[in-house]
Amino acid sequence: MSETTTEPHQETPPETAPEGVMEDIAALTALLDREIAAIGSGDLSGIAARLDEKSRLGARLEAQTVWIETTLGQGDAPASELRDSLAELSALIARDAAMLERMRETTASVARELERLRARHGLGGLYGASGHRNPKDTLSRASMDKSV
Repeated sequence: MSETTTEPHQETPPETAPEGVMEDIAALTALLDREIAAIGSGDLSGIAARLDEKSRLGARLEAQTVWIETTLGQGDAPASELRDSLAELSALIARDAAMLERMRETTASVARELERLRARHGLGGLYGASGHRNPKDTLSRASMDKSV
């Protein structure tokens, strides 16, 4: 009976970048730049359209985490280039996320204000079903202290 030995699975050497990692980083950086510019100019129509592309690029980069971590640990010129690219990407991700969060908060605030206005001007608001002002929403004639 002969024993068979299997070679351990070898990962991609750190010197060789997996297909397209730097291109994916550059593409995601450019996409975030365009999205931030669009948000800043008020062109919000393309944000949802960019979501699929952002997700796809993010998933591709996440799949290369082992290679990225290995390369960053090398300390050579490719590691420095990768580190710079990732730092720029990280800053853009943080800026984009902050802008999107502010948009979400603003949208929620506008929605709350619209709901408040609808309720105020609806049948249960300032005017009842009869068309007369509701007594609960009118200023009551509070007694005034006239003893001066």
